[in-house]
Amino acid sequence: MKLRLLVILLLLIVLPSSLYARWIKDRVSFNTESVGTVEFSHYNHLEAIGNNCPTCHNQVFHVVTSKNPTVTMAEMAKGKSCGACHNGRQAFSVKQDCSTCHPTRDILFKEEETGDVTFSHDAHTAMFGCRECHPDLFTPGKGNPRVTMDQMAEGASCGACHDGSTAFSVEEDCENCHQME
Repeated sequence: MKLRLLVILLLLIVLPSSLYARWIKDRVSFNTESVGTVEFSHYNHLEAIGNNCPTCHNQVFHVVTSKNPTVTMAEMAKGKSCGACHNGRQAFSVKQDCSTCHPTRDILFKEEETGDVTFSHDAHTAMFGCRECHPDLFTPGKGNPRVTMDQMAEGASCGACHDGSTAFSVEEDCENCHQME
C-alpha cells in the first residue's frame, strides 16, 4: 500500500513537469555582435536544475525574450545573465572555454589562383584564446574584408600573427595554408 502511494505521488509530481518541459522550445539562438550565434538548450538546463523553470524565469531571464537586456561577457563574468549560474561554482564559468557556448568550425576560403585555404579553429584555439582574434581582427560570420597576401605581409588579417615571429610568415611555405595541387 505504501509503495503504491509513493508511486502515485511520484507520478503526480514528476509527470506534469516532464510533460510541461516538452512544450518548451529546446533550442534558442542568440545573435551576438562580437562572437556570433550562441545556441541555448532548454532541455539541457532543465535537466540540470530539475525541471524548475522559476530558477531562471523570471529572476535571471524574462520569459518574454524582448524584455531581456543585452549583456556583455564582462557583465556575465560579474554574475549577470548566464553568469548567475555559470560562475565556476554552480556550473562552468563564462570565463572558460568559449566554444562551449560559441561553437567554432573550420572555415573554407575559396582561392582559385593560389589554392583554397581552410582555417582550423581547433588548431588556433589550441594555442590562443578566442579574444586574440575576435572581434578586433575578425568579426564572426560574414562581412570580413578580403585581404591580399601583400596586406597580410604588412600585418593585416592573418598577418597580424603570421609575421615570422609569433607564427610562421605568410611569405613562406604557401602549402601551410593553401591547398596546392
